[in-house]
Amino acid sequence: MAKKFTKVGLRTKKTALAVFICFMIESIVKTGSPFYAAIATILCIQNDMSNSFRVAKNREIATIVGAIWGVVFIYFEQRFMGDYSEIIRYLVLSLMLVPIIQSSLIIKKQECTYLMCVVFLCITIMHGADENPMIFAWCRVLETSIGIIVSLAVNSIPFHRLTE
Repeated sequence: MAKKFTKVGLRTKKTALAVFICFMIESIVKTGSPFYAAIATILCIQNDMSNSFRVAKNREIATIVGAIWGVVFIYFEQRFMGDYSEIIRYLVLSLMLVPIIQSSLIIKKQECTYLMCVVFLCITIMHGADENPMIFAWCRVLETSIGIIVSLAVNSIPFHRLTE
């Protein structure tokens, strides 16, 4: 028996449109990749604007805090730690999650904890060896902000009224 396809919902349509807009912005602005803007957009398009704002705010806070910790770590590593074994680096990176998690508790943003850690690890593991990882961190915050702004703008359009 063949399954029936369900109707494509408004949230799905808005998500696809918002991601496409992020791709178009990247083709003009050239921040490096539309990937992080698209992720932010996908996360921030919610069923209602109240939830979209809540998720957007948490996403922005988590990205900024995670990026700051990543930049601080890389700066400290480049200035004071020199060359050391990969296993020691992984140990230090793992231990750095403790103050990041603690900082989420201090600022009362426990719901942001996992994203703070993800952004920190993305910056330090994936881009720590870049020529200038600080630029990547800045672009990461910028791209996420673009995705958040696009998602809020698209999600605020009353598409259901346009089709009536």
